[in-house]
Amino acid sequence: MTTKSKFFKIIKISGIVLFSLLIITAVLPFLFKDKIIQKVKDTINENVNAKVDFGNFALSIISSFPDFKFEIENVSVVGINEFSKDTLAYIKKLDLNLNLKSVLSGDQYQINKIIISEPKIKAIVLPDGKANWDIAKSDSSAPTQKDTSASTPFKLSLKKFKIENATIIYDDQQSKMYSEIKNLNYDLSGDFTQDIFDLIQQLDINELTYKMDNITYLNKAKFTAKANMQADMPNMKFTFKENEFNLNEFLLKMDGFVAMNN
Repeated sequence: MTTKSKFFKIIKISGIVLFSLLIITAVLPFLFKDKIIQKVKDTINENVNAKVDFGNFALSIISSFPDFKFEIENVSVVGINEFSKDTLAYIKKLDLNLNLKSVLSGDQYQINKIIISEPKIKAIVLPDGKANWDIAKSDSSAPTQKDTSASTPFKLSLKKFKIENATIIYDDQQSKMYSEIKNLNYDLSGDFTQDIFDLIQQLDINELTYKMDNITYLNKAKFTAKANMQADMPNMKFTFKENEFNLNEFLLKMDGFVAMNN
């Protein structure tokens, strides 16, 4: 066998091995998908005072290359003990698209989009002040003070953040305050890697109800907001540019800025 023939034979074998490894890498997650899902669920539930569950999820890089696409459906967080009959949070679908090149190249993560579809949130405060969202388990072994001297800078570039058809309930039985939001849609975009950037926001609420001390101040009111502003992060100054706020037939336009001292 000539040297040239040996070379091509090695290339051929290497190609077959590489292709086989790629097939195995792609197939293994599906073969062990149920075990992987169960392990993730068990790990989460071991660290929270709640019951966390979710349905199907999908990871993709081939169809979305060079972006990483992640989708998960039917995420639920249900309380325990006195909150066992209440669902703290439910998300029908979460869609995330991340640029892999930005992750591999350095300290800037470029998130093309985050879309949360049909979330339902029910926040409850009992008369004794106990809240159903306080689900994190205390870790006695955790250090009392975190050393951040060696931390690296982190930058986030977010192109699109969207919430579709959300329902939010806040039931504060201690303060006798109740608020309910139905059909909330929210769009946000902005380059968060810059010190000064434009923040574009659009909010639409189909029904807004607010009660306090058994007095109804808002009953299924419609609310829309277009809040475009310039964010000056070093000075924590936010300048309103194009802004309109509508509560039923009441229209409010606002110019100026909001800043935080020190």
